[in-house]
Amino acid sequence: MILAAGLGTRLRPLGLDVPKALVDVGGEPLLARQLRFLAREGVDHVVINAHHMAERIESFVASAELPVATTVVVEPILLGTAGAVRDALPHLGPGPFVVLYADVLLGVSLPALVGAHRGRGAAATIAVVEVSDPEGKGTVEVAPEGLVRSFAEKAPGHRGPALANAGLYVLEPELVRRLPSAPSDFGHDVFPAAVARGERILAYRVPGPVIDVGTPEGLAHARRLTSGG
Repeated sequence: MILAAGLGTRLRPLGLDVPKALVDVGGEPLLARQLRFLAREGVDHVVINAHHMAERIESFVASAELPVATTVVVEPILLGTAGAVRDALPHLGPGPFVVLYADVLLGVSLPALVGAHRGRGAAATIAVVEVSDPEGKGTVEVAPEGLVRSFAEKAPGHRGPALANAGLYVLEPELVRRLPSAPSDFGHDVFPAAVARGERILAYRVPGPVIDVGTPEGLAHARRLTSGG
């Protein structure tokens, strides 16, 4: 599932007239790159949630030649990252599934990620990346065996190297099914509560870079890296 319902508030200074999932990166919509990445990694069906300028995302999916079967679920009201996934559960199948933030570009083997998740019997697996400055990012404290000890969503004042949430998860449906039918967020609500309950939340390290395209600086960086292809 691709989470694409956000308002894109961090990109508003650029005056964009498209949702953040459709910003141009390397001569094509960001969403086209995400779908191609997922298809290349063996995904055969993608669900996209939409809210802000949802009609633009629906139009793109309806008219583009996509590499993978794609379903758009429109949220009349924003449900948060976790609430959105709970709402889309009927489309996601009975087994573990991958959730990717629409405004993140990263390189990782999804079969290896899912294999690690299954092999450790995790309720959720969070892709993490080492960063030198975690300001504005969700940070993860990891035990030696690789399980998450704590999760802090964008805690202020954190300085120095840390493991940051890379915006990519593998989730067991039961973890999401138990959530209340209300807006909720993985970083603020679901992961901290799951760790407190003693559930197995696995941290899976991915190589950098992980580019947050949801900021003007990140978008400019992504465009520089992808210019010409």
